[in-house]
Amino acid sequence: MNILKINNQDIINPSSLVWDESDLISDEGSGINMNGKVFRDRIDTKRRITASFPPMNDAQMSSLLEAISPAFFDLEYPDPRLGKRETITVYVGERSVPVYMYDEASGQWIWQGISVEFTER
Repeated sequence: MNILKINNQDIINPSSLVWDESDLISDEGSGINMNGKVFRDRIDTKRRITASFPPMNDAQMSSLLEAISPAFFDLEYPDPRLGKRETITVYVGERSVPVYMYDEASGQWIWQGISVEFTER
């Protein structure tokens, strides 16, 4: 089974996967009162999945970059809090892919890998 799916399509398995969950807090409804008690108005929680991928050839890297190119897309992943696979709508920010080497035998570049942060919409 593939670890991740983008828009219900299997993608290459990452070499590492990190799950994060963050609270979105209202500026107006959060702070410290006169008694020194902290209060906060949680608006929502958002998940972020950071995936690091192994080296890939041109075709594999192109396929992954095309899959993450839309402004928003669906990501299916294993969610540790829910204890099951979950699908969320995400976006990706920066993309940076270093070149590893040119493989003369295959006539393709080998890309060192990529780390992608999938942030919940």
